[in-house]
Parts: sequence; C-alpha cells; structure tokens
Amino acid sequence: MAVQAVTVTSELIVNVENGVNAQGNPILAARRYRNVKPSATSDDVYAVGQTLAGLQEKPVAGIQRRDVADLENV
Repeated sequence: MAVQAVTVTSELIVNVENGVNAQGNPILAARRYRNVKPSATSDDVYAVGQTLAGLQEKPVAGIQRRDVADLENV
C-alpha cells in the first residue's frame, strides 16, 4: 500500500524573542502568516521570512514553515 501526501495549506512563522522568563530563558512569540501557497518553494518562503524578520523590532529566533497535508491511498 502506497500513501501520497498532498499539501493543502501552508503558513510562515517568524519566531521573535519577547522578553525572558524568571530563569533567564527567552520567551518566544510566533508571528504567523497564513495562506502561503502550498506550491511555493521553501527557498521563496524563507526569503519572505527573512524580509519580515528585518521589519521586526525584537530579535528573531527562527523562521519556520508549517504544512498541512492530506494523506491519500494510491
């Protein structure tokens, strides 16, 4: 049995440091940008993430892409 994953939605997440907790560890806040085209390449999504990171006042801790896929039996 073969299973195929078909991406149905994607989002770009830019994580920023939003202060520190009592132990001195950074508190992260996620800036989510939904409705990213599932067909967009990871390079393109990362480039947009870097551009958005440059607009943030707080330090950026990372850029992520989150995909949701339907699994189909083929």
